Amino acid sequence: METIVMALGGNALLNKGETPTFETQLKNATRTAKHLLGTLANRDKRIVITHGNGPQVGNEYLRSEYASREVPRLPLYIMNAETQALIGSILELAFMKELERIGINRKVTTVVTHVVVNGRDSAFRKPTKPVGPFYTKNQLKRELANERFSYAKFGAKYRRIVPSPKPISIVELNEIKTLMHEGYIVLCCGGGGVPVSKEGSSLKGSNAVIDKDATTRLLANSIGATEMVILTNVDKLYLDYPKMKQPVSRMAASELERKINRFEAGTMRPKLEACVEFVRKSRKIAKIGDLFDADRVVHGKAGTIIY
Repeated sequence: METIVMALGGNALLNKGETPTFETQLKNATRTAKHLLGTLANRDKRIVITHGNGPQVGNEYLRSEYASREVPRLPLYIMNAETQALIGSILELAFMKELERIGINRKVTTVVTHVVVNGRDSAFRKPTKPVGPFYTKNQLKRELANERFSYAKFGAKYRRIVPSPKPISIVELNEIKTLMHEGYIVLCCGGGGVPVSKEGSSLKGSNAVIDKDATTRLLANSIGATEMVILTNVDKLYLDYPKMKQPVSRMAASELERKINRFEAGTMRPKLEACVEFVRKSRKIAKIGDLFDADRVVHGKAGTIIY
């Protein structure tokens, strides 16, 4: 039986310029469910789905900062757990409603997932992962007056950045495998998972945000996925991204690896690195394509295939 690991981009819940209200995210999740399910939800495929949480964890960070005079702040890794549960609930409800509408009797479940990282990872000394909203220069000054934090410039705007260590292992991997083999559509590893590091024989939370695509790759290889599909807001890989004039329908992972330095770290590069690593370790295929053309991407009729 085929096992497909699918990573949902941020547009599964929020489109560019939208206010991140609960109602907006639920509406977009409903749209996402209609494009993902149907033929993908048949019993002949095991389906495991990951998702990002950059905007949501950034907003939680702001809520914690603004409310800190009234309630204690939460650690960043707990905010990751909160947003995993939030997004998982929104998607799960939307998926169950769509499955009922199209008459497919299949269950959906969410696993709030912890992912082990190295507590001495160099990422903790050099934050790179953008989270939360974009700021103008004046907005950034106001935010920095309230709290000192690391930030980076993206075009004409700025964004908060946090550590992004490499994922090593998935704590709930056996539970994910069990649910997958029992026929559940499993939502897990949201936002890259809750970062934890080893402290003796136990685990402790780490204040970071793991790259979602890196964890998706680790998950796909760990469960023996037959393919990994990264769904985002572009219809396929473009060698001149973001100009979008050199589309690629198929490419060998070895060739893509040679070209990967032309992509910026904050754009397509993490997705491409994840695809190259998955293909190298599994000898299977990875795909990249438009979230709202998911069925055609999965069936190789759209998007880019990396082999």
